[in-house]
Amino acid sequence: MNIIKTLFFLILLPCFSHSQRPFERIKVEKIKSGMKMEQWSGTHEIWGNQFIVVVKAKMPVYRLDLAFAKDSLITTSSFANRLNAVAAINGGFFDMKAGGSVSFLYADGKIIHENKPNVLSPESEMGANAIVIYNNGQSGILPTEGSLRIPNTNNVEDALVTGPLLIQNNQINLLQKRPFNDLKHPRSAVCITKKDIWLIAADGRHKEAVGLSLNELSQFLSTCGCPDAINLDGGGSTTLFLNTKKIKGIVNHPSDNKKFDADGERPVANILYLRPNKK
Repeated sequence: MNIIKTLFFLILLPCFSHSQRPFERIKVEKIKSGMKMEQWSGTHEIWGNQFIVVVKAKMPVYRLDLAFAKDSLITTSSFANRLNAVAAINGGFFDMKAGGSVSFLYADGKIIHENKPNVLSPESEMGANAIVIYNNGQSGILPTEGSLRIPNTNNVEDALVTGPLLIQNNQINLLQKRPFNDLKHPRSAVCITKKDIWLIAADGRHKEAVGLSLNELSQFLSTCGCPDAINLDGGGSTTLFLNTKKIKGIVNHPSDNKKFDADGERPVANILYLRPNKK
């Protein structure tokens, strides 16, 4: 991106410092030892009405894991209940008719799905990075490599190609101008810090929460101090589920039923979830 285009992009975006966040953190709740839930809400003249939930889990108390249905679709909450997951969020992009991932998915050292070339073209930002879970239980975000758009799987237990990349090394990634990036939708994302894993669900498609563009999501996470973040499948898939003694159930407002409640959950092909890190 040349300097003129970059400057134009930055001028168009509203800028917020840590003390000028666009929304209020209306609730912070400890839901389990080493885990808390934040709820953000408010109305902004540019961003509109928003409702965002962030679950933060301390490492190494908890670790990230991946679950998938190879050729079918299962709701995030059903996935989580089967696995006794502490928290779960919908994962990557999938075939809504046949089931299964449409991007590279690697689990327990085996390739489960390859990238579908008609979905992830060579220049697509959606397939340029993967969230990976290493054999030691740590998580990271890696760029994909070569024409097959797969990450380096050395010492990797699980990997899911997704995207676009939102933030890298505390710098917001400047995304291409396209409807997928620019329109307001429900959004799901993962942030990885030195000490925490964040699962983020931003509601949308409601008058109470209109949703975010990916640039707005990046800015919000940046003002919250997130150093590295990647986008997951969003839209009607966006679902964040908790399974603790204090809170059990969906904590955002999935949009498939067009109501601002917890009942509009969409079946998906894979999820990312948090579990205790057994040493």
